Formats: sequence, C-alpha cells, structure tokens
Amino acid sequence: MPTASSSASRAGGLAFIVAGLAWVAWFYLESAPPRMGFDDTDNPAVSIRFLQDHVIAYGQTGLALIVMAIALVVGVLALADRLAPRADPVAVRAATTFGLFSAAFFLGHGVIRMSAGPILHINSLDSRWGETAYLAVNMVGTHLMAQGGLLSLSIWAALAALSGWRTGTLPRWLCLLSVLPVLRLVAILGPLGLGDGPDGIWLAFMASILGTGVWLVLVGVVLQHRPAQTATV
Repeated sequence: MPTASSSASRAGGLAFIVAGLAWVAWFYLESAPPRMGFDDTDNPAVSIRFLQDHVIAYGQTGLALIVMAIALVVGVLALADRLAPRADPVAVRAATTFGLFSAAFFLGHGVIRMSAGPILHINSLDSRWGETAYLAVNMVGTHLMAQGGLLSLSIWAALAALSGWRTGTLPRWLCLLSVLPVLRLVAILGPLGLGDGPDGIWLAFMASILGTGVWLVLVGVVLQHRPAQTATV
C-alpha cells in the first residue's frame, strides 16, 4: 500500500512534468509574434497590431504561465520533502523559498498576460494610451516578473541540486543536468557589461531555455519512479 510520502512524491513528480511542459509551451507561444510577422515586440505599435489580430495567443501565454506556476508550487514543496530528511534544513528552506518566489513571479506574469482585453479597450479610446498600457505591461511582465521568475528558478535549481548531490537523495546525473536551468544566471552578467559576451555564452543561454523544461520533466520522472527511501547516487 503506498505511503503518504510516496504519494506526495508521485504528486510532485506529476507536477514537475506539467511544469516542464507548460514551460516549453510558454516559450513556444512567446515566439508567436515573429512567427506571424510581428518581429519587434518591444515596439508598442507593432504589438498592438499583434493583439488586434491574434488576441487569443496572448491569453494562451498567460494560461501556460499560470499552469506552470501552480505546478511549481506543488513540485517545489514535494522536492523539499524529498530532501528534508537528509539535507541541511537551512539549505532546503532556502531552496524552497526561491522555488516559491519563482512560482509567484510566473503567476504574476501570467495574470498580467491576461490583460489583452483591457489594453485593446484603452487603445480604442486613444492609441497613445494603448501603446503606453502595452509598454507598462511589457516592462512589468517581461522585464520584471519573467526575469525575476527565471532568476529565482535558477537559484532554486542550483541549491536543490547541490543538496541532492551531497545527500544522495537525487541521482547525480540529474544534479549535473541542473546546469541547464542554472545557465540562466548568465543574465546577471548584463549589469556588469558582460551580457553581450561571446557567441558561445549566448548559445548556451538560449539552449538553457529548452533545457530547463526538459530538466523539470526529468525531475518529475525521478520523483515519480524513485521513492525517496530508495534513492541512490
């Protein structure tokens, strides 16, 4: 008969799989404007035209983010329970905090992405107001919520993988693959003037986009099929 611990681990595993798939969906939907001929999404006039022609795509992105955020809450807490018996309690709490920060940022970004209707309504009153409303949503959503979520997720992945490695509660290959989401930390080099570094850094940074989704799915598979009490290195 399954124990409460194994049931929680399977629930967390399923949540990580959902989060990983929602992550991939998010980035695919983010590419919708250039795929549809709207290349400069930082240009409010271009983006208003995109919303007028493809308003559903904007909302779909928000839905993917909200689903990912909810799944991350369940997954992050389940992984904390997996690590807690053998890992340093402060390290587990720190990792969990950043994981929940990430979910909160992504939830906020998702809610903001559901605002296409209000933006278009404001635009119908005055096109300048509409462009200003879009810029506000873009700055708060993409350049605050999304970046905060990516940074927090990277820190959580690094701390969780380190604890899993040291205690043997996660397989070492999975801990090593945490380099995929951790590569997102390259973004913090931007303020130091290193954000436009060599092409290799940029390629690694872009590869981490898909890699993060894959890693989340792999974490889910491990939690689904490797009970905590039998996890080995």
